[in-house]
Amino acid sequence: MMRMILDKSLTRDEARKKVIDYAREHNVDKTVIMTVAGAANCRIDYNALSRKGDLDMCTLFDEIARENEARGEAKGIVETGLDYGLSENDILERLQKKLNLSLQMAQEYIKMFGKQTM
Repeated sequence: MMRMILDKSLTRDEARKKVIDYAREHNVDKTVIMTVAGAANCRIDYNALSRKGDLDMCTLFDEIARENEARGEAKGIVETGLDYGLSENDILERLQKKLNLSLQMAQEYIKMFGKQTM
């Protein structure tokens, strides 16, 4: 599955379809899906997903896409805030408000992206 996900010759949608088909065809266990998410460096709340229904590869890809989008937006907010001389508290507030994040997640993004621009 990881080979399919990382295959650069496939578009994201093609890779998504292949992995989902594979996971369904082979009845891939939840722990394997969680391992794939870990290897893809995703922070996914599996308990929240389980409450919504079964965790499957389709759900995993949707969550990975949402997380990557949020990461990109967070990076932009942090970098722009630092470029314009905003305080860390102002950037934290902006991250929380714009991306609907917890304080803890906003702080993680500051740590993650603040070092890259300093």
